[in-house]
This record gives sequence, structure tokens and C-alpha cells, in this order.
Amino acid sequence: MKITLLRISILFVLFAFAENTKAIEKKREKQPNIIFVFADDMGFGDLGCYGNKIIKTPNLDKMAAEGILFSNFTVSSPVCSPSRAAIMTGQYPARSLIHYALGGNEKHNSKFQMPNYLDPKKEMLTRLLQSAGYTTAHFGKWHLGKTKDSPSPHEYGIDEVKIHTGTVRDESERCYTGVKQADKTRVLMDITIDFVEKHKDKPFFINCWITDPHAVLAPSAEQLAEYPELASKAKGFTSSTQVYNAVITDVDRQVGRLLDKLEELGLTGNTLLVFSSDNGPAPIWDTATAHSGTGDVGPLRGCKASLYEGGIRVPFIVRWPGSIPAGKVDNETIISGVDLLPTFCSLAGVDYTKMNPDGQDMTPALFGTPTKRTNPLMWEFRFSPWGRLLQDSPVLAMRDGDWKLMMNPDGSRVELYNLKDNWCEVDNLASENKEIVKRMSKQVLEWHKSLPGIETISETPQKLNYPGRWENVFNSNNPE
Repeated sequence: MKITLLRISILFVLFAFAENTKAIEKKREKQPNIIFVFADDMGFGDLGCYGNKIIKTPNLDKMAAEGILFSNFTVSSPVCSPSRAAIMTGQYPARSLIHYALGGNEKHNSKFQMPNYLDPKKEMLTRLLQSAGYTTAHFGKWHLGKTKDSPSPHEYGIDEVKIHTGTVRDESERCYTGVKQADKTRVLMDITIDFVEKHKDKPFFINCWITDPHAVLAPSAEQLAEYPELASKAKGFTSSTQVYNAVITDVDRQVGRLLDKLEELGLTGNTLLVFSSDNGPAPIWDTATAHSGTGDVGPLRGCKASLYEGGIRVPFIVRWPGSIPAGKVDNETIISGVDLLPTFCSLAGVDYTKMNPDGQDMTPALFGTPTKRTNPLMWEFRFSPWGRLLQDSPVLAMRDGDWKLMMNPDGSRVELYNLKDNWCEVDNLASENKEIVKRMSKQVLEWHKSLPGIETISETPQKLNYPGRWENVFNSNNPE
């Protein structure tokens, strides 16, 4: 009897898997439009659907209610350029020697041991989709090369370009010329909506990479009026919280306009809309980022430029009515920025396997089936979050299931956290789990040694070529 029940159970599981596979294949028969809206420095806890009780985000909340909200999505770097490089290549950014924000001159990039731009000869998400018949566009922030010798985004398989923080063929391809800071997200959405209207009859892919809420923020009086209760009592001044919240709400407003346009054009049922952020919010004590330091990481430790979760775990919402189940929260799937290339390509019917990406196809998760990773996730970040020791993470990180290991290349400062039990990363379990530390440290160190250009940096973290990175972390008074 027990054997019979076991056989029935196995057959049921196999049948369910086969049916799910058939459903996925059916949805792939018609290539979906894909729009990827990527915010800049938005925190994990900035949206109502992620628990924020103050900031008004009705449209993104609606998007989550009509799709899936993922709570375990991380980007591949806690700063902009490497995070974006991972999206485009499906590989960890260190493989492209992009470790920090790419600058507009060779001196800056050389200081951080980087090339001037992302190598356009690498296989790219946009080029792969373009080869499958998609019309591709990149609107907004580029930040993958902005020196005079940097290639135009067109050389990465992109048909239509309107960017900033990058090199263009001519000035008409810049998106914010003469535009006030308060209007930039609206203008970018105008460009995006215009593209959708023009290309509604064939598959398209859009990177809509907005600037907000990156510094410096300057919302209009109308935008600030959303939060009169947060106004500064000092005459003529606004509070950082009022400024930041107003900007987030405007981002939400512009996403709402896109949702309405897709509905108006009858594209809702054939458009995968994805919303996320390139990294966590800037540290509040950094004067260069001003109001954007008000960003909310929720229960997480860390911020921009930190490998603690607050620097890399960000909102991730997907919506495709009729294909993606509505109102689902996925707390199980561990998904990453490097997964987007294989996932988007899979949905488009594009073979990406020859490029051997670091990410994996997560389409089952997008269609509502929590999915386990086949390989752990890895990070390397050599620099500092410009401040407090609490946010200053080790150089390397690795996540394998619920376990996250952090350490320096020389084996110092080993930290182990169970992220299922402790999102806040304050309970270091390394001393209690030596076998797990041994296994994971071997993996992450081997991965680190396999990276290109590793011979240019010292195995001793104090000697990493960045002023001020270590003197506060590795002194005798360090409480950690």
C-alpha cells in the first residue's frame, strides 16, 4: 500500500512538472514585449508593497498585486556601473573588470583598476534579443562608458538610444538636455511611452533606467505637496524626508502612466514589465548624496557600496497579466541581476547557453513556481561605503541557500549569516558552523582567484588600492 501511494505521489509530481513545462512553452510561443524599469539607489523598504507605511506608491503596489513580488532579489554589485554590467552580460561584473562607477576620464578608471567602458565584444542581452527580432531601446542612465573613446550604446545591440552618463553618436541622443531635475523621470517615461506607441506591432525590449532617487534631488513644489506634514519647520526649507518621499512618489506616478498606456494600447497581456533598482540607497552620512541618503532598507543592514543586504537586496516586481499569477509573494526563490539575461532570453526563445552566463534561467519562478539555484551567488566589492563601520563589509560574499558567507581575500574578517533567520546580519555564526565556513570559503576564494586582473591587487586587504578603505576596519580598536 505504501509503495503504491509513493508511486502515485511520484507520478503526480512528474505530471505537475510536465504541465508547468507545457504552460511555460505555450507562453513562449509568442515573444512577449519586455520593459525593464531600473531605478537608481532605491532601497528595499522604499515601497508600500515592501512594507513602507509612509511613502505613497499606489501604482507599484498595484503592479505587485497584479504580479509577483520577490523578497530575495539581489543585484551583483552595491554600486551602479558593475550592477548594470551584470544585467547586460549575465556575468559577474568583475569578469569585465568593472568594480566601481565608471568615470568620464581614464585617470579615474585607472585608479579603480578598470577599463574605460564595458567591452562591446562581449555577448549582450540587447544583442541577443535583437538577433531574435526584437526592436531594442535604452533610455535613461547608461553608465557603462562615458569617456571620449567609449562606444555608443548602439554598439551593444541597441536600436534606439536616449541616454545620459554615456557617450552618444550625436547630441540628439541625450535624454535630459535642458530638463529640470524634477522633470527627468517624467521626460524619460514620455520617451518610453512614445517608443511603445511606435513599436506596438512587433516585439520590443526597453531598458528604462531612471535616475531617481539618486542625488541630487530637487522635486517641484507640486511634488513636495504630496507630503506637507513632512515639511521643515524652518521657513524656506524642506526636510530630507519630504524631498526623498516626493521623488519616490513621482517615480511611482510615472510607472503608473506606463501601466495605463499598455492598457490603452492593448499590450498588457503580452508585455512583461519588470521593476527593480541598481543597488541600495546611499548612506545618510554622505554629504555628496544629500537627500537620497533618506532611502529605506527596511530591516536590512547595509547601504550603497556595502555587501551587506541593504546594499544589494532591492525591490523586484514582475507583472504579465494572464501569464504571471497575480498577488503572489515569492520568499523562496533567490534571484539575482545575472539571472535576467538567461531569463529574458528564455522567454524570447533565444539560445544564450554558448556564452556560459553566471546566471540561470528563472522563468519557472516568474511563472509562479519557486525555484532553487543550481549554483551559489558570488560578489566582490573592494571599496568603502564612505562611513560607518556597521555598513563596511568584507570584500567577498557568497550566498548558498540560506547561508551567506563574507570574508576578505586574505581570509580575515569571516562572517556567516543565516538569512532566513537573520535578515539583519548581526548574528555572526561563523564560530558555530566551522564546516560550513570551510566549504563556502574554499568556494568563494577559488572563484575570486579565477577572476581576470586579480594579480593586480594584493591578497592583503589593507593594501587594496583605494585610499581610506581599511584604516578604520583593521585597527586595534575595531569592535568587530
